[in-house]
Parts: sequence; structure tokens; C-alpha cells
Amino acid sequence: MQKKIKKKVDKKCYFCNEDDYNLLDVHRILPGEKNGKYTQNNTVVCCANCHRRIHAGQIKIDRWCLSTKGRVLHYFMEGEERFD
Repeated sequence: MQKKIKKKVDKKCYFCNEDDYNLLDVHRILPGEKNGKYTQNNTVVCCANCHRRIHAGQIKIDRWCLSTKGRVLHYFMEGEERFD
């Protein structure tokens, strides 16, 4: 998976909807040092601010899940569990 293509397809930050392409990053849910790869099921597009919040532990990502709404991300933000 190419990160540039993922950013163009997703178009905005998953968490805050920032849509400036130059501010978007691709975050690996399972990090590289734990053998996490840049794959569809191991990445989420986020802006630079939310990316830093993830690494600071303010946003904690569990995994992608399938639901009746389709593919949703299971994560915790501001102490609240979310499936969006």
C-alpha cells in the first residue's frame, strides 16, 4: 500500500476531519517495531495533530472491526470508547 494513495483516497483525518492533504499522515496501528506493516487493516489516516495525540496516548486505537455500518475503527478518545 502506498501512503500517498491512502491519503488521497481517505481525503481527511479520521478523528477531526482535517482535509489539508499536506497535514495528513498515515499511522500504523501495530507499530513497525512490532512488525506492523502499511496495510489497509493496519493503518488510519490522521492529521499531524491527531497523530501526535495518538503517540502521546490521548487517542488509543485498538483495531478495525466489521459492523452493520461497515468497517469501523475501535478506539478510545478522551476516556470514551468509540466505534466510528
